[in-house]
Amino acid sequence: MALTTDIYNLEGKTEEKLTFPKEFFGAKINPALMAQAVRVYLSNQRSASAHAKTRGEVIGSTRKIYRQKGTGKARHGDIKAPVFVGGGKAHGPTGSQNYQLIMTKKMRLLALKSALSQMLTDKKIIGVTDLEKTKGKVKPVGKLIEIIKKETKSKKFLFVLPAKSSELKRTIANLDGVTVAEIRNLSPYQVLTAGIILITPEALEDVKK
Repeated sequence: MALTTDIYNLEGKTEEKLTFPKEFFGAKINPALMAQAVRVYLSNQRSASAHAKTRGEVIGSTRKIYRQKGTGKARHGDIKAPVFVGGGKAHGPTGSQNYQLIMTKKMRLLALKSALSQMLTDKKIIGVTDLEKTKGKVKPVGKLIEIIKKETKSKKFLFVLPAKSSELKRTIANLDGVTVAEIRNLSPYQVLTAGIILITPEALEDVKK
């Protein structure tokens, strides 16, 4: 597999190739590990907000609804029992559930390498350059996105930038269908859910360090 891709400038022209380091973009593709990384990421985004009242938390009378014997009906206590409409919930969510999952740094890195290698194999990684020339303007990047949209038929794009690109990150993030990540904070989930990854040569230099 060729570890290269075209580099687009702001005008949408391709003049050279971008070469990727084999360690990160030519790694063994491990679907199971990538699936685990996605599962861990999504689970760690969950918050235990659901809470159902128990019979002790429901406001209402504690009076026995009818006498124990002689009615021919099943025996019951108060109206707050889970069997009644409006009663408490038996074994319901308490709001204290912990959905956090753990994935070691080594496994997370292997999953990231696998995801990047998968995207490059699928020809879903493109190089972009001259982004610093936008000087905070969105329009030039928007034009480039439209050109790449026509060629790739994709509606989702992930820009991968070098470290300390906060100003450029704010500029690009204003575009529809575009997410931005610095290379040092890139996650397997972001890579695998991106339609097309647009990466700068400077970001690749950060990978090699």
